[in-house]
Amino acid sequence: MAETGVSFWRGVALDFSTRAFVLIPVAIGLNVIGGTFTRVLRLPLFLDVIGTILLAIIAGPWVAVVAGASTNLILGVTTSPSTAFFAVVQIAIALVAGWMATSGWFMDVSDTRDYARLFLAGVILAIVSTLTATPIQVIVLGGFSGAGQDAAVGALMATGSSIVEAVFATQFTIDITDKLISLGVAYGVARQIPERYLPSFGQQVLNE
Repeated sequence: MAETGVSFWRGVALDFSTRAFVLIPVAIGLNVIGGTFTRVLRLPLFLDVIGTILLAIIAGPWVAVVAGASTNLILGVTTSPSTAFFAVVQIAIALVAGWMATSGWFMDVSDTRDYARLFLAGVILAIVSTLTATPIQVIVLGGFSGAGQDAAVGALMATGSSIVEAVFATQFTIDITDKLISLGVAYGVARQIPERYLPSFGQQVLNE
């Protein structure tokens, strides 16, 4: 979290502390495990940004950008090359979640208003994910990713929807549940980490 009186780049550099560097591979691992879990069980979810959101909350948006983008670039090499294009979605999620953290969206959640704010944060992340993933899926994959949601895309196109409309509607239907779960898990984990182990960014945004 940028400190008062320091330049933007100096603030970004301060976020990359030793603790933050240690947490980057942990976040990548959470992303990969979540994505693998849903694919193996054929769940209509992604769960591949939990680590990115967690890092955005406790270490800042730019550290989360490195973890999120690295997740998809590594998977692009080890699994499917097209996965690398979706690094853009990870970057967008990291920046928006980090901005929310900096703006106080993840301070102590204790009453109905706080839970409503957390719910709204999940909805916003779902919208961001859908807006960034839809053009990639249409342009790079022709609208069909080879996953279970292809059946829904095909069904919507059969009713007269364009490919963009079908992909957008399917993506958002999945994203709204996926991002609420991902944010809930990430926030819950962040709250369980003892303050002395949190990077300074997390200590500030979770305890303001």
